Amino acid sequence: MYKNHQIISNSEEDTIRIAQKIAPQFGPGDVIILEGDLGAGKTYFVKGFTSAFHSKDLITSPTFSIANFYRTNKCNILHIDLYRITDIDQFNDLGLTDYFSQSIVLIEWGKKFASCFENYFLISFEINNDHTRTITFSEKL
Repeated sequence: MYKNHQIISNSEEDTIRIAQKIAPQFGPGDVIILEGDLGAGKTYFVKGFTSAFHSKDLITSPTFSIANFYRTNKCNILHIDLYRITDIDQFNDLGLTDYFSQSIVLIEWGKKFASCFENYFLISFEINNDHTRTITFSEKL
């Protein structure tokens, strides 16, 4: 069962502000799956999320590195991009789940592995015809 909430983002700056507002609700052990087409705003969301915790690290999409760790004043944020990971064995072989309990985990393209997580928060980004974004927040209850 899911509980949904939607909000419209009019710009990259809006997406950053939205992420900054919800970030303090999360802590180590929380998993957030980010879904949406290329260019929909997932990485801008991560930039805003990490800035809410005063990270000084450069935030970039981990498309080729698979994972980035960002240091914050609260805990590490683990940013994973599973776009190129095709099956559960590849995901498990990354060994990243060892860090989940001590980090807030943001996973781009992670919906295909959602069944691996007992609890997670899903944030979907949809590009609208007017170039705004509909951001849908869904909590797995």
